[in-house]
Amino acid sequence: MAGSNKTNITPPRWLLAELTYACPLQCPYCSNPIDYAKYQSELDTEDWKRVLTQARKMGAVQLGFSGGEPLTRKDLPELVKHARDLGYYSNLITSGYGLTEEKIIQLKEAGLDHIQVSIQASSQELNDHIAGTASFQHKKRSRTSGQKARLSDGAVRGHSPGKHPPDAGNTGNG
Repeated sequence: MAGSNKTNITPPRWLLAELTYACPLQCPYCSNPIDYAKYQSELDTEDWKRVLTQARKMGAVQLGFSGGEPLTRKDLPELVKHARDLGYYSNLITSGYGLTEEKIIQLKEAGLDHIQVSIQASSQELNDHIAGTASFQHKKRSRTSGQKARLSDGAVRGHSPGKHPPDAGNTGNG
């Protein structure tokens, strides 16, 4: 209640791990720094494992691997495995670049629960314009790859971040 001196702090339930600034897209609404090339220092694998472990001890039960583009991290399967070993429900939030059937199988075997592909718009022209990169076909292929890799249909979902033109959320895949 506003003005109350009582503080009821609950443990965190969700950890958003922004693993990297590196990303093949150039979306104007992104919170990544524009000059991310000068941010060369990222947490290494052991540091991320420590963060995941500490957050789990604090009570976090869900984990989002994000970025930038988390698929640019070569250690992503290792981090997913560590998250699974800790008991997290894990979600990959991705542009779809680099998300092949083989990569999906590798991440699934490591323990990944869900993949969320960010789709900027339902039309290729508008999606690619907003993303600043020709990315629409990559996103469509990632959904097909997820189905071939035998992830449930809902486990590779489209998501339209932020507010965009009226058709942005009409991706036809949930």
